[in-house]
Amino acid sequence: MKKRAILFLFFTAVILSACGNNEPAARDVTPLTEQPPTTAPTPTLMPTPAGSASGTAVVDSIQINILESFPVQVNVIARGELPDGCTQINDITTERQNDTFNITITTLRPADADCTQAIVPFAETISLDVVDLPAGTYTVDVNGIRGSFTLDMDNSLQAEEPAATTAPESGNQGVINGRVWHDECAVAEDGDTAVPSAGCVPLDDGFIANGVLDGNEFGIEGVTVNLGEGACPAAGWATAVTDTQGDYVFTELPAGDYCISIDALAPENAELLPGQWSFPQPGDAAEISVTLDAGQVSTGNNFGWDYQFLPVPEVDLANCTNSLEFVEDLSVPDDTIFAPGSEFTKSWRLRNDGTCPWTTDYSLVAVGGDDIPGPTAVPLPGPVAPGQTVDLSVTFTAPEEEGVYRENWLLSDPNNQTFGVGGLASEVFWVKFTVGVPEPTPEPNSAVIGGVVWEDFCRVIDGEPTQGCVEIEDTGFYRADGSLNFNERRLPGVTVILAKDACPEDGIFSNADILSTTITDEDGLYRFPNLEEGLYCVAIDALSPANVDLLIPGSWTWPFVGTGRIGIILAPGEERLEVDFGWDHQD
Repeated sequence: MKKRAILFLFFTAVILSACGNNEPAARDVTPLTEQPPTTAPTPTLMPTPAGSASGTAVVDSIQINILESFPVQVNVIARGELPDGCTQINDITTERQNDTFNITITTLRPADADCTQAIVPFAETISLDVVDLPAGTYTVDVNGIRGSFTLDMDNSLQAEEPAATTAPESGNQGVINGRVWHDECAVAEDGDTAVPSAGCVPLDDGFIANGVLDGNEFGIEGVTVNLGEGACPAAGWATAVTDTQGDYVFTELPAGDYCISIDALAPENAELLPGQWSFPQPGDAAEISVTLDAGQVSTGNNFGWDYQFLPVPEVDLANCTNSLEFVEDLSVPDDTIFAPGSEFTKSWRLRNDGTCPWTTDYSLVAVGGDDIPGPTAVPLPGPVAPGQTVDLSVTFTAPEEEGVYRENWLLSDPNNQTFGVGGLASEVFWVKFTVGVPEPTPEPNSAVIGGVVWEDFCRVIDGEPTQGCVEIEDTGFYRADGSLNFNERRLPGVTVILAKDACPEDGIFSNADILSTTITDEDGLYRFPNLEEGLYCVAIDALSPANVDLLIPGSWTWPFVGTGRIGIILAPGEERLEVDFGWDHQD
């Protein structure tokens, strides 16, 4: 009895990336909304019809990307499956009705074609016409799969005309934009004590706004921004005035060096005074140097202004409350192993979630547990307003005797009253570690990737699936379940590829990408030893000459349905020996 299943063999990239800077670079693509993959019903393969036939493509998922430009651009990536090797994408139409973009992808199957009976994946990128759209949330529908994106502001250019001065030589036109915002900081005086609000940081003998554009801070309208040619200081080439959101923009800029600046003492900016700049640098000057490539869009060129006189926070130091929130351990995770007598520094990040400001008269104090060599009280390094965080550290020396040690800590106010999480003296934070013999540092190039390739078994006999089968989305068709069971056959002789960095999106490796190949042994096992730390791609190409006779027809069930590759991040000396691949043969 042949299995009631549809052979589907496609490859989807597994791309791993690390976190970068908080500000994305110009022209980065920022995913705004991504629909989770939705498996469409598997189509039934039919004999080639006598004439050509059109249809609607099966779309599995959509991904909506906003490109960082001004005005912004929006792309939709639609992914899905074609039922055989003859069917092709025929046409893509887009229509907007009010706040909904309706996209239809159609297919065409030529007449009398001799088709490969395997599902073929596709990915189509569709640009949406979003120029001059008002701010709001919009829905995207691609063949029934829906997603949405949000425009925080009207998507149209608002800029002053450049001043009639000598311009740099012409070329591909670029854009510079940014925001001027009110960086809030207010300081009250209670006797000799300065009480800063959240958003303040110490500067000299006082406080200044922290230079961070928070979600509750607003743009400043009507500020004149200068643009000059060349390195700072420079002005006179063009000016722009900030809009109601505090945003400014310079357009049609050739490649070259520019200086963006704001003169707070200029008559047109009189509404800023009194105050001072907090970003990009504290003080009276505000300027940013930008180098534009041809056609580049440079975003995030922001300026933070701290007004001098604001309503000050009202704090009654006699009746305020002390409380802290534990945010995170910054160093020495619990159960870290130290050699006897070694010195180390433990750091915590705490937030003042009470109503009393913490001053330098507050201290970090030990309140019990094991007596660990080191200080038992450490004064706070500076004021911490309600809502602000502070990083506090204590340097310890590991005891000479092996064992597990823990010491508890709280904060203490000027009256020596201790408090912890939620204001309770019973809710401590701690340092906890082990004294022993630390694990040896891994030898260079000692990491290993390995696993097993096995036959993931599923059969349908007299209409009933065997154990190890799962139904495909209520279609009545079945595939293997992706679990490695003890009675399932291991596959020898399969060629496995190891490549450096992330797996390619199209699943195609060049010879330069491949670091090594190996073949599974009689037990279906493979190994890639002697690896350095880093990102790798492990893959099996079922259609390669080395594997096609061993695997085809069939499909992958593990590590991903239909995909025979996976990205692996290796730590120094790490052994990843369960990078397995499950293959469901089609009878």
